Amino acid sequence: MPSPCERLALRTLLDAVDRHDPGLLALLAGRPTEGVLFGPLAAAGLDDLDVGLLLVALAARLAGRPQLTGDELVAAAAPTSAGRLDALCHLGAESPLLASGLLVPDVAPPHPAEAHATCWRVADHLLRLACEAAGHEAQPRRPLPRGPYRSHGELLTDLRRLSLAYRRRAARIFSLDPWVGVGLDSPDGAEVVARRAREAAAHVASRLAATDDAELPILRLKNEHGLDLDSLVVLVTLLFQELLEGLGVVDAVDLVRLVCESEEDILRRRHMLRPLQSAGLVRLEGSYAGKDLTADASLPERVVDELVGQQAIASDDRIDFHAYLQDLDSSDAFFFDLGFDETS
Repeated sequence: MPSPCERLALRTLLDAVDRHDPGLLALLAGRPTEGVLFGPLAAAGLDDLDVGLLLVALAARLAGRPQLTGDELVAAAAPTSAGRLDALCHLGAESPLLASGLLVPDVAPPHPAEAHATCWRVADHLLRLACEAAGHEAQPRRPLPRGPYRSHGELLTDLRRLSLAYRRRAARIFSLDPWVGVGLDSPDGAEVVARRAREAAAHVASRLAATDDAELPILRLKNEHGLDLDSLVVLVTLLFQELLEGLGVVDAVDLVRLVCESEEDILRRRHMLRPLQSAGLVRLEGSYAGKDLTADASLPERVVDELVGQQAIASDDRIDFHAYLQDLDSSDAFFFDLGFDETS
């Protein structure tokens, strides 16, 4: 529950940012260290200038400017040249501010001197915390369903949710996010994101173990080809990249990163797509001989049909289906038409 003190402090500081108050840093020195917003900022070890940079980016986001250059960011946070030089140093790749995940660069600058030309945005998580601190309470999340899968749609939803958890892990651990624009930034450190991905995988694995219905299309593929959970995630990731993002191919190296927690994992599992290729479940094209990670990966059409739970369809019907997908505003309508709720 946000406190009136925190709400007042946030409003006062944002007003100071809006009027370009040169006394912003002095005001920040008296900010709360507890609360919905300021508590996590203190726990992340952020100092006055770090919080000032965050508030500048937040104010820009609220004014309809989702990104600022480093030059714009430091100029608004510090009134003097010396202060701006300090602010640039707070934007280095090893800084606590970047480690917190609350301020997100388009590309992490290898040196603070390059931060001025980088584009920065406030993480969605910080915006949510600010909304809560302003008095808008977060809605409690529905607990995840447990027990055996009751339908193909329910299993597909869980695998898609697991794919997103894996993608957040890959973006955080490898500092790369090939799936741009999908809000995968995380405020947590790599260890926390990796732990959540493992927990999500354990949740799906336990439900799969409890499911006896071998007629579910994905389970038929799993049993027929002896697929493990990570292989199912690869297939579902390719499926939704095609159906919802319009991407017919994904770099093979990004799929391998998806199921790995470290560079050592990548070395060990660099050939993990070969069994899927041999089974005819994934196409790998354009690679150099013996170098799987240089390939483009895609799903054969029959595999798309099997994963969606459809029999092969005629070419005219397929054209109609793709036209239907292009008219979707979001994935919610797709899941609704499949007969289940994506958020369940």
